[in-house]
Amino acid sequence: MKKRIAGLLVITSMLLVSACGNKSNNEGASSSPAKGETKTLNVVNWKSYGSDDPEVVKEFEEKYNVKVVHQYMASEEELLTRLRTSKEGDIDVILPNASILPVAIGEGLLQPIDTAKLANYSSIYEPFKNIPENAKDGKVYAVPWVWGSTAIAYNPETVKAPIDSVQVFWDEQYKGKIAFRDDFNDAIMTAALALGQDPNHPSDLDAIKKKLIEQKPLNRTYWKTGDEFSKLYAGKMADIGLMWSGQTASMKKEGQNIKYVIPKEGAIGWIDNWAIVKGSKNSDLANQFIDFMIDRKFQESWVNKGGPAPVNKEVGKNLDPAFVEEMGLDEKTIGKLKFIAYHTDEEKRKWNELWLEVKSH
Repeated sequence: MKKRIAGLLVITSMLLVSACGNKSNNEGASSSPAKGETKTLNVVNWKSYGSDDPEVVKEFEEKYNVKVVHQYMASEEELLTRLRTSKEGDIDVILPNASILPVAIGEGLLQPIDTAKLANYSSIYEPFKNIPENAKDGKVYAVPWVWGSTAIAYNPETVKAPIDSVQVFWDEQYKGKIAFRDDFNDAIMTAALALGQDPNHPSDLDAIKKKLIEQKPLNRTYWKTGDEFSKLYAGKMADIGLMWSGQTASMKKEGQNIKYVIPKEGAIGWIDNWAIVKGSKNSDLANQFIDFMIDRKFQESWVNKGGPAPVNKEVGKNLDPAFVEEMGLDEKTIGKLKFIAYHTDEEKRKWNELWLEVKSH
């Protein structure tokens, strides 16, 4: 009897163990694999500059099950300071330009980008893939996103003569109707173009200072923001201005009669790039975000709303050829531009002091 009871106890124990094991296995089988916690992608950009459009953010978030949080910068220098002082993982993606890229790369603040992971990288205009400030030692650290120019915008109703030269800003017949940009970089580069100097590395700053002082009496005002220029123009207080291509395109979309010209001497070019911050815990998501930003769909939608020129060469195929020609959104225009290069702190200090002296003259 004892042996029978012992045998029954063993069998019972085995059944209990088996049942427990089956229960555990069944629990694992019955619960579907967790989708995973929604990650947060921290992006630093200018406010209201394409990537923070609510519809765009919603589409990306739903596609990749992520929360996109935008932080905003006041200047490129402030962005550089933020990179230096933020904790690892606080920022994932940023929008730097040539003014800080070499420093950020040199200080190890950015991580290399594997462009093979970007499906849309092959659609970027070739000249933008060879920007010296965007790479180091054969590694790419920044991906071009949008670009544009700073050239001549004017009112065709009041300015009848053809305009094809930057010298228009020194033309006496337009005295009091010119709006020049209050920015030392644009001012010095424009004067350098007028004097036939290299706008990124001018050879005679004294001549540039003299040229800008000559321009000052012809000027209605120096403008600081695109909105300020738009109001001056709409109020008939300015007929000609040193203006951005993107702002001019927006004004045209709003119904203002305005024309844009890349002068024969060339014009200032600029590029905004996406980069991934060193220490980002969301590198794959950062790559997906950048690829989303250079995708034809987004870029075409934004330029049709008055956004800057797209780097995706496929976009131009669906735009009005006349609009592309006038606004300089094609590869032909890229060759006419003098893209802003990196300048040392000492160079920027000298340029800023020169501009302050011009304005106080």
